[in-house]
Amino acid sequence: MLSKRRFIKLSALSALTGFIPSNALAKTTNIFTNLIKKSGFENNTSFMAVDLRSNKLVGRHNEKLRLPIASVTKMVTAFYYLNNHKLDRFKTELFIDGFIKDNILHGDLYLKGYGDPTLKTDDLSVFIDSVKNLDVTKVDGSLFYDNSYLPDINYINRNQLPQYAYNPGMGAINLNENRILFKWKRLEKEKYKTSLTAPGLKNIAQVTNITIDLENNKGPVYDYELGEKKFVEKWSVNRRILGKKGSRWLPVRESSYYATEALKQLLVDRGIEITNISRKKVSENSRLLCTHYSVDNKIILKSALKYSKNMVTESLGLITSRLVSENLYDLDQSAIIMTRWFRNIIGKQNSLFLNHSGLSAGSFSTSEDFRRFLMQDNVQKSLLPVLKRIPIYTSKGKVNSIGNITVKGKSGTMHYIRGLAGYVCKEDIPVMAFSIFSADLKKRKENSSNNFEKPKGSSSWLSRAVIQERQIVRKIIDSI
Repeated sequence: MLSKRRFIKLSALSALTGFIPSNALAKTTNIFTNLIKKSGFENNTSFMAVDLRSNKLVGRHNEKLRLPIASVTKMVTAFYYLNNHKLDRFKTELFIDGFIKDNILHGDLYLKGYGDPTLKTDDLSVFIDSVKNLDVTKVDGSLFYDNSYLPDINYINRNQLPQYAYNPGMGAINLNENRILFKWKRLEKEKYKTSLTAPGLKNIAQVTNITIDLENNKGPVYDYELGEKKFVEKWSVNRRILGKKGSRWLPVRESSYYATEALKQLLVDRGIEITNISRKKVSENSRLLCTHYSVDNKIILKSALKYSKNMVTESLGLITSRLVSENLYDLDQSAIIMTRWFRNIIGKQNSLFLNHSGLSAGSFSTSEDFRRFLMQDNVQKSLLPVLKRIPIYTSKGKVNSIGNITVKGKSGTMHYIRGLAGYVCKEDIPVMAFSIFSADLKKRKENSSNNFEKPKGSSSWLSRAVIQERQIVRKIIDSI
């Protein structure tokens, strides 16, 4: 375990790297200002680029302007995780406590998780098979879940519309990235057949504690309520938005209960009678029956960055913060721990993270802070293998490379917020580091709505921001 003292010491040592001499800053000529002015983002963009070979600045604009950076935050979380977490894989365990007689388990089962963000419905088969191999047909006790390793989080950001599947809950036990599949089919006028399931390729679990109705005729498109019993999740949707048939993922708030409920239903489907679900730490008398291991964590991290998976990244951040503070109690605390760590390694106090995925307009950084971050050797060595390749746009269209020049990085998008940061590489060696953050928080506030998933004007604003971004990256490449 990483002690707080060692955590701070290592962070302080890291802060000594990644700085540009003041004379290099003074002599730099910025060739990007006209481009940013023409884009109409003069007051809404923070930009910096540096040549890693000479430590000379290539360009800058409003480099001290604090702006939200959306999913570019995931780069910080990725290094936060890689720098502090040493395990190769996640595990989820099933324990048994009791004795078996006449095919009946006189006792209990315990599902214990350690934060695996990739557990899927089909993965539950390993637990079901382990019980079937005991010739058990009935459990007269309970199926307990032990989610004590991490705090239960119901939302990444409570200000998002409830139906966004990229804003679920999470905890020590997760399933299907904590999403449930809502499907509908019109039978006749005003009548639909609906279902909510936890599907896999081989298994499909009916989940009974999450319900949906089509009676939301006057409210927002989707309405959601976490019931008084806490584990009951109630959805309501306006049927007028539904076509003949379709489906969409909806977020799950009570992740540990959801995963355990799916396991219970699959056990029943395989002929193992079990009734009760409850929360309880694994008893001292229990024995380990089965363990499921995830794929290598670097594969998980690379996928999370490539597809910008909020729930996976948040889980990685929570797990890392727990190494620093065993008494981790919520996402806010975890984000503050990462913020302090980031400020230490760059030697600046300008950035603030409210979560680990960037799903918040309240988080912010500056291009100067990110320049300091990206210049550090250990950041480059850790992040380059997991960052995705960013397309380069030329007069002839999109290409993956220009000769031996490629770009690797992470983008981020929210309504009226756009960011991109990363490296320009020559023969796979990073030679330039850059960060481009743009945001119009005034327009975001003016055009936000509780009824519409895409605020007015946000698409055209994003198109302009992305075009500016592509032009800046191309100019950086041309300067090599």
